[in-house]
Amino acid sequence: QLLEKHKNTESMVELLELYQMEDEAYSSLAEATTELYQYLLQPFRDMRELAMLRRQQIKISIENDYLGPRRIESLQKEDADWQRKAHMAVLSIQDLTVKYFEITAKTQKAVYDRMRADQKKFGKAAWAAAVERMEKLQYAVSKETLQLMRAKEICLEQKKHALKEEMQSLKGGTEAIAHLDQLEADYYDLQLQLYEVQFEILKCEELLLTAQLESIRRLMSEKRDEVVYYDTYESMEAMLEKEDVATAIHLQKEELQKLQQKIRQLEARRGRISAKKAYLRNKKEICIAKHNEKIQHRHQSEEEYKMHHTVQLKRDQLQDEEERKSSWVSQERQKTLDRLRTFKQRYPGQVILKSTRLRMAHARRKCAASSVSCVDQPQSLPATIKIQEKGEEVELENAVQPLQVQESTSLEQLQDITLPPNGVTSELPHVSTSPLTSTELQPEIVTLVPLPPPLPPPPPPPPPPLPSKEDATKSLEKSDSFVKRQSEEKGVQHSSGVPPAHLFDSSQLVSAKKKLKKTGDLEGLQRRRVSSPMDEVLASLKRGSFHLRKVEQRSLPPFPDEDDSNNILAQIRKGVKLKKVQKDVLRESFTILPDTDPLTRSIHEALRRIKEASPESEDEEESLPCTDWEN
Repeated sequence: QLLEKHKNTESMVELLELYQMEDEAYSSLAEATTELYQYLLQPFRDMRELAMLRRQQIKISIENDYLGPRRIESLQKEDADWQRKAHMAVLSIQDLTVKYFEITAKTQKAVYDRMRADQKKFGKAAWAAAVERMEKLQYAVSKETLQLMRAKEICLEQKKHALKEEMQSLKGGTEAIAHLDQLEADYYDLQLQLYEVQFEILKCEELLLTAQLESIRRLMSEKRDEVVYYDTYESMEAMLEKEDVATAIHLQKEELQKLQQKIRQLEARRGRISAKKAYLRNKKEICIAKHNEKIQHRHQSEEEYKMHHTVQLKRDQLQDEEERKSSWVSQERQKTLDRLRTFKQRYPGQVILKSTRLRMAHARRKCAASSVSCVDQPQSLPATIKIQEKGEEVELENAVQPLQVQESTSLEQLQDITLPPNGVTSELPHVSTSPLTSTELQPEIVTLVPLPPPLPPPPPPPPPPLPSKEDATKSLEKSDSFVKRQSEEKGVQHSSGVPPAHLFDSSQLVSAKKKLKKTGDLEGLQRRRVSSPMDEVLASLKRGSFHLRKVEQRSLPPFPDEDDSNNILAQIRKGVKLKKVQKDVLRESFTILPDTDPLTRSIHEALRRIKEASPESEDEEESLPCTDWEN
């Protein structure tokens, strides 16, 4: 209502009465607001006092009483709980204080803005009656805003301190570095807000000084322009002889001098405030530049990492693909083995699985065997030719009979041949023992051209170094026993009634024996090459043909240039006792080592950047006296 009356007032007298009513209304509003916030602040103040008192009692109890470890631990937990409660109470008090000063500053600024709007309606002479009130309002607005900004500064300092403690208490983990970066970004935002608040504080202080300077200058001008009426005197000397006049003039001069000295002090303080504003502005620019540089460096490092590690990432991808393929192959192999195992368990008979290459080789050998038998037996040729011309089944059976008769005669001739003592049949080519049928006798197989003689064997590899006599005799014995076993098995197969496909002469058997000897020697040599010297020594020890010899202990001659005092082994041999190192010393030596944890290094770097960004040098500067403002 009072603010609406300003629009209808036209005379200065009415406006001065309205200003008086506004002052009374504002004082009552300020008292009511103060009582409300005192009522709101009282429980938090009580909690703070109670927490501090309880913490003091706990401290005295721990120091003086004889308590057990469990009681001490419980008291320490209680102390931490009370400390947390006191901290929360302090934060609540600060928040309520900020809200209170926001209300008062907003009200004072509204009154001041309304008065500045009224100033435009009146001239300079008429407005001179309201100048004093306007200066008081300007001073009050600046003071309330200053208190509001200082309350905000305290809140921001508390938040900064909490963030710094959280940074220092970080522990290692997967997200520790990311959490540290987030805390540093929050600290950066708080620091920028703090710079803004401190800049507003300096601005309010400068406004207070400006208001004081204006009031003092106005007072000095009024003193100088003041008109003084004196009694009439005949001369100046007679007027100065009066003590009252002389003292009045002297007091006026002294008062003006004091006002001038105060103006000089206020100007000096305003100069310091201007310098501090420039310092804060520079610190803010440095903080922003540092933060931008850090962000740019992080982006640049990420780009460099991506650029330099693209090849490695591709290699890792290829390696992962190869591992997946190998795992898939091993899984498929395991599945195949499992299927074979289940098949063998289900059908326990002997099953031979031949690959395509083995089947083709077997078919070639079968064709070659049938062609050789046809060439060796000319009596069967007319029968086979007759089979090709007629193709009747009865004549096919008659043509097979001479072949079976010839096979029986060849078996008798083979038994009559006297084999050498080391006769070998294991290296002979495998021949199909199944009887010939009409389907095997085809026109493509029967030829009248005799087969060429068999090619000579390939030249053997260069002879290896001669083995020892024992090893040679051992390899010969192994080959003989192996040949005998194979010949016995072959004899059993022949005695079972399965006739061979064609005849062998003694020259082929001798050449087969030579080949078997050579392959046996090569296998023994290869086995000796694969085995290590230690295996040979152990094998000879088991046979009892090798005896270890005791080696005499040799003492190495000392170096000519080396002294015994520098050689620790020589000192130990002489009986010098080594000094025992204490565990505490070792632990201290390990704790002295520099930090190698990346999280610790990151915390130290973040704290260093925080220290550079924060205006810590402000505490060392001279604090501005503000007794006049608070009075």
